[in-house]
Amino acid sequence: MGVRPHDLLRLTTPGALAAVDAPDWVAQSLAAAPWVVVRRAGLTRGRIAVGVRGVSRAERFAAFTAEDAIAERLSPEDLRNHAPSRAHPAFAALAQLGPALDDAGLPWGPAGAAGYELATGRPALTATSDLDLVLRADAATDMRALPAVSEAAARAPLRVDVLVETPGGAVALDELLGGSAEVLLRTPQGPRLASLDELWVAAPC
Repeated sequence: MGVRPHDLLRLTTPGALAAVDAPDWVAQSLAAAPWVVVRRAGLTRGRIAVGVRGVSRAERFAAFTAEDAIAERLSPEDLRNHAPSRAHPAFAALAQLGPALDDAGLPWGPAGAAGYELATGRPALTATSDLDLVLRADAATDMRALPAVSEAAARAPLRVDVLVETPGGAVALDELLGGSAEVLLRTPQGPRLASLDELWVAAPC
């Protein structure tokens, strides 16, 4: 199965998670919604690195699951047109930003709490939640579309955090457009400083 960071995976059964010493809330969360999110470590020796969300920001648990334990996969791009089950400023911002993001011509979609809630129907956004978006840029020429995305995000009714996924890893949109010669790049091996040229070189798995 081809998975990428931010993909949401529905487990065939809540017990399909390979986790040692998991806190009690993990089983409760998976019983309510058997969904996990792919971590940047990705696929390792046939196992997928995933994370479990709880009801609070402090409740995050890293684990692994087998490929054959996945019943469904939803990427951020799959979720962009999912109808929310309730009103929230993040969903209003998502609808507002949609046309500008479509005009940019790059694959995009919601991640974080908004993406999780759209996939599972389980409330995850709070009154103070931001909107997390993923934007995929495959080549240096895609950079030309990013200023318009940043301007649209700045007009949203709440904070919008856009993470740009490149072949080399991920970088925050604001940092990428900040004019620095180096940016903090998130890779499967962990975060590191990288030059802009390094963004377009595929990261080792």
